[in-house]
Amino acid sequence: MKKNLDQIRAINAFDTARQRISGKEGGEVIKKVPPLILNHGLLAVGAYAFDEKTGFKAVVDAIARHLSHPAIALVPAECTTTDTLMRYLNEKADSDQLRCCTTEALAWLEYARRYIKRDKGEDRS
Repeated sequence: MKKNLDQIRAINAFDTARQRISGKEGGEVIKKVPPLILNHGLLAVGAYAFDEKTGFKAVVDAIARHLSHPAIALVPAECTTTDTLMRYLNEKADSDQLRCCTTEALAWLEYARRYIKRDKGEDRS
């Protein structure tokens, strides 16, 4: 059975929601990523994600897994982490591919924002 893009985005977001996003901002970080991508770009958010204390790395890792998913295939299958995704986008992708990845990341984040929530017991300090 062939799935459409919305189904693939939703299941990838649902799978990500089952993993706890750790870091200072935990699940709340998912709400901050789309405006940052719109204002600064996917590469800048990827660079910011190397600070593992904020939770951004877990989100960019999830974006990488989505973009490398066989049904999406905007980046090679081995680009499943922030590091491998950023290396690929910086060194091998052209501007059209970067634009497609950014657009798809934003589309996936629409689903992820709805599935991923801050844990009630999560410390906000």
